[in-house]
This record gives sequence, C-alpha cells and structure tokens, in this order.
Amino acid sequence: MIPFYLPAYYSDICVGAIACWHEKKENEGQVRLLNHVIDLCSKQNISEVYLHVQTNNEDAISFYKKFGFEITETIQNYYTNITPPDCYVLTRYTAPRPTKK
Repeated sequence: MIPFYLPAYYSDICVGAIACWHEKKENEGQVRLLNHVIDLCSKQNISEVYLHVQTNNEDAISFYKKFGFEITETIQNYYTNITPPDCYVLTRYTAPRPTKK
C-alpha cells in the first residue's frame, strides 16, 4: 500500500516522483517537495525515510545530507544499466531513534 505518491513535473513532463509507504524495516522545488514528504511522514508517525543514491552522485548526497539524511548502507550492484552500479542508502529519522539495550 502506498499512502502517498507525488510526481514532480517540469514543463508538463514528469521528471521524478516520490512514493512513500510504511515499511517495517537546491532547487526550490526539490526543497519544498522533500520538506513536504518529511512533514507528511512525521504527521503519519512514519519514523524513518530512506532513499537510494548512486555512490558517485556527490551533489545528491550533499543535498540530502543538508536535510539530515545519513549514509546507513551500501548496496552493491543495485543498478543494472548504469556505472557505477552501487548505491548508498541514505536515511533520515523523523522521530528519535530507539535505543538498543
């Protein structure tokens, strides 16, 4: 189930999208869209937001880190048609992280 899906358009062309769902486990438009998704997740008690970024995409990694995302995992061979094929999982916690006992 996908609670919300937000396409991003530029000149009537879909150039990206964000799909968000609950899993157990600087462009002004980009900033507003990202802030909107983080806000919606917080309001729906979704405590963690994550995304995948190609490991050599330093601009995207820097952009997401400004919003509190951190690299939490590396997935080898995530992409099949681009080089490098590896990605980072960047995670942002919208609620305090549970402490381990």
